[in-house]
Amino acid sequence: MEEIIINDCNLTEEDMSMSVIRVKGLIINSKGKILLAHNNNTYQFPGGHAEENESTDECILREIKEETGISVGIQERPFLCISTFDPNYFGTGKKVLNRIYYYRFMTDDTPNIQETHYDGLELASDFNLFYINYTDLKSFLKNCIKEGTIDVNIGREMLNVVNVYDKVYGGSL
Repeated sequence: MEEIIINDCNLTEEDMSMSVIRVKGLIINSKGKILLAHNNNTYQFPGGHAEENESTDECILREIKEETGISVGIQERPFLCISTFDPNYFGTGKKVLNRIYYYRFMTDDTPNIQETHYDGLELASDFNLFYINYTDLKSFLKNCIKEGTIDVNIGREMLNVVNVYDKVYGGSL
């Protein structure tokens, strides 16, 4: 598994007051299209936060089902972990180590809205899903950053994920 560490303030794990584990899934079909989510005025890969005592594998399966209505199985280990040492987590003043594990899922199953379970924020922010050609993803994200239609940090993170994905999988879908 590849790892990216973002630690602009040179913090240590001992400096952190808490740790947050998140997971994201790159859901790609046989036509070379990747599933993206749009909510809260930004784009992202489907996924979310691990619950207490939940493994990353359990979490990604639950989150994919909740957000897309697609039932997947673990096909392989995460290909990337991005660890961010945040000295002021969402403006709370807390020092938080945020780890996001990225999985790849190859499936032609399509979203089933009747099987989704959106939380309050997802419902309030008009959560929706759409496919884009994987080959167009980098230019799409760069344009979204330029036009301000994606959170800049999320957009850059997604570009990093795509670059690592291409390195790990040789650009193959």
